[in-house]
Amino acid sequence: MVAHQRNRVKDVKEELWGAVERPAEMVKEYPFPSMLLMFGLGLGVGVLVTQTLCSSLMETFEEPTMTEKMRRQVYDALSHVLPASTLRQIQNYTSS
Repeated sequence: MVAHQRNRVKDVKEELWGAVERPAEMVKEYPFPSMLLMFGLGLGVGVLVTQTLCSSLMETFEEPTMTEKMRRQVYDALSHVLPASTLRQIQNYTSS
């Protein structure tokens, strides 16, 4: 049983090396699986490149948190009602 498994592993290795040595023949023999393999590789590389580019762009642009957005909205609403001196005190209180 062990000898059979070794022979099978050996056969698979030989088949893989044969495929590496003759890629044009493999594509002619198996066009659809070859196309799917190349499509998958292209898609994978595209996803990796896109994530790399987008992550570097997102580092330069930090979106404010929900708390910061709410604080700005409240501050803008109060700026129309309260005097400037009171707004400065509120701003000093919230920034620390």
